[in-house]
Amino acid sequence: MRYLVHVAALLGASLFCASALADDEIVVTATRSPRLANSLPADVAVISAADARAHGALSLDQALVNVPGIQAPRTGPVGQQTSVFSGGFESNHTLVLFDGARIDDPSTPEGVFDAGQDTLGDATQIEVVQGPMSALYGSGALGGVVNILPRRGGDGVFNPRIEIAGGSFGTLLANVGADGTLGRLRYALTADAFATDGYDIVPERIATHTGEADGAESVALTGVFDLRMHDRFSLDLLLRQREARADFDPGFFGNIAENPEAEITRNDTVLWRLGGDWTPTEALTLRLSGGALETDRVVTDAGIVGDEFHGQRDFADALAAWDVGDWTLQIGATTEDETIDAVSFGSSIAGEQSHWGVFATAQGRLGALDFTAALRHDDYQGFGGQTTWRGGAVYRPTDNARLYASFGASYRAPSLFERFVPFFGAAGLRPESARTWEIGGDARWPLFDRADSIEVAALYRSSGIDDLIGFAGFSYSNVDRAEIDFAEARLNLRPLEWLSARISYANTNARDTHTDQALQRRPRHAWSAALEAEHGPYSARLVWRQVGARLDTVYDDLGFFAGTGRVAAYDIVQASASWVLNDSVKLYIAADNVLDETYEPVNGFAGAPSSVLVGIRLRPGM
Repeated sequence: MRYLVHVAALLGASLFCASALADDEIVVTATRSPRLANSLPADVAVISAADARAHGALSLDQALVNVPGIQAPRTGPVGQQTSVFSGGFESNHTLVLFDGARIDDPSTPEGVFDAGQDTLGDATQIEVVQGPMSALYGSGALGGVVNILPRRGGDGVFNPRIEIAGGSFGTLLANVGADGTLGRLRYALTADAFATDGYDIVPERIATHTGEADGAESVALTGVFDLRMHDRFSLDLLLRQREARADFDPGFFGNIAENPEAEITRNDTVLWRLGGDWTPTEALTLRLSGGALETDRVVTDAGIVGDEFHGQRDFADALAAWDVGDWTLQIGATTEDETIDAVSFGSSIAGEQSHWGVFATAQGRLGALDFTAALRHDDYQGFGGQTTWRGGAVYRPTDNARLYASFGASYRAPSLFERFVPFFGAAGLRPESARTWEIGGDARWPLFDRADSIEVAALYRSSGIDDLIGFAGFSYSNVDRAEIDFAEARLNLRPLEWLSARISYANTNARDTHTDQALQRRPRHAWSAALEAEHGPYSARLVWRQVGARLDTVYDDLGFFAGTGRVAAYDIVQASASWVLNDSVKLYIAADNVLDETYEPVNGFAGAPSSVLVGIRLRPGM
C-alpha cells in the first residue's frame, strides 16, 4: 500500500502542470504497428544504439542496464553469459526480438536468453516494453519485450560507415557497413567484430584466483533488404549470422575455480526471414513472412568437447491491419516448429514441438482516452492451449499530463530441455503463467524559463505467477508460485538548453509465496542518476548506478558453494564524452567503473575493474 501512496502523490502532482507534452517517439514493439509511445498504457524505453556505443556500451546487456526496472548481471567480462531481469521477473521471462523475430535459443536449458553475446553495430535502436506482452508475442513475454531494430537503407546510392574502438583488457571493436537505395531496392549491410582479452572471472577474494584472463570474441554479419515491386507490394529479406566464443572457469561440482583450458568454443546463431507486404487499399495492409533460427553452442575443456546444444526454430507469420479512422485493428497468426539435439553430462537430448497461435489487437482513441487491447490463443503439441490478453487505457487530464492503467495475462511454455532432458525432463509440464496490473503516469511543466524543463513519471505494477518450473526430487515440475510488487519513479530536469539531469528509483519486492523468501538477483532498491551536457560539437555524460543488496547463490572464499545468502550492494560510476569534428567524423571516449569498485554482479563472478574505451566513427563522403 505504501507504493500506491508514493505513486498517487507523483501522479497527483502531474495534474497541475501547465505546458504541453513534447512530441513522443514512434515505437512498434508495444502493438506490432507504429504508435506514439505516449499513447500506450505501458512503460516504454527507446535506446539509440549509436548513443549507447558512444557511452561505452559494447553489448546488448550494457545498453539495457541504465533502463529503470532492468537488471542485467553478467558473469564476468563482456562476452560472458548475461541474464535480463525485467521488473522483478525471472531471467527467462523477458522475450528478446531482432526486428520482431524472436532470437532466444530453443536449446537453452531453461529458456534463458544470453544478452552478453550480441553487439550493437547492426542496430539503430532498441525498444524496451516492460509488462505482460504474451497477448502480442506469445511465450516468454511475462516481464516484457526487448526488440533490437536493425539498420535499413537510407537516401543516396552508397553511404559507407566505419567505426573502430579500442581500450582496456586488450579490447578491440570494428564495425564496417554501408546502406543506400538503388532504384526500388533499399539495402543495409553491416559487419561487426569484437574481441577482448578480458580479466579473471574468479574474484580476487577466492583462493583459486590466479589472474588468468578470460577473453571473448564475436563477429556478426547482417543484411537488410527492402524491394518495392509495386507501389502497393514490397518484399523484404533479413539475414543475420553471429559467431561467438568465450573463455570461462567452471569448477568441479559447480564450485568456483580457475580452468584456463575451458571455453565456450561456439555460441553461434543464424537468422533469416523473408517477408512481403501488400496494401490493396489505403486502409488495409497484409503481411506474410517466414524464416528460421539456428543455434549452436559447444563447450570444450582442453579441446575435448563436453556439452553441446543445437536448436532450430522454423516460423511463419501472417498479419492483417486495418486503419479505420482513429482506430487500428489487427488480426494475426503464427506457427513455429522447434527442435533440440544436444548432449549434456554425457546424455543425449532430442525433442521437438510445434505450436500455432492466433491473435487480435485494437488501438484507438475516444476523446481524451487512448485504448489498447489484445487477445491471443496458442496451442502447443504436448500440453494444449494457452489464452492470454492485455488491455489498457491512457487518459490525458490536460495536454501536458497522462495517466494510464493496464491489465494482462502472460505465460512461458516449458523449454524443450525441461521437457526432454533424460532423468530430469517432464513431458507433462504446464506453462508458467502470470497476471499483471499496472498504473502509471507522467507529466511535464515549465521551469527555468523553459517549457519542457521538468518531467516526472511513476508507475506501480503487481504480478502473480503460477506454476513456476523448478526441480522437485529428480525431475522438473511445476513447483512454485511468486508475487512481484514493483514501483518506479523518475525525475528529469533540463535547466539549460545544453544541460540535463535525471534520477530514477526502482523498488522490487519479488517473493516466493511458499517460503516468503525474496527471489534471487532481484535487488529491493535500485537507483540511477545521470548528468548530460551538449554544447556545439561536444557532449559529455556522467552516470551513477546503484544495485542494492539482494539474495543470491553464494560461494565462500575457497570457492565452495555455500547455499543462499544476502550479498552487498554496489555502486558503478560511468563517464563518457564525444566530439563531432565534422559531418563525417566523431570521436568518443568512455570510462566504466570510474571509482574502480570491487564488486560481484553475480556472486562468485568478478565485476569489471576500471576501464577505458576510445573510438572513432567515420561516415566518408557525408
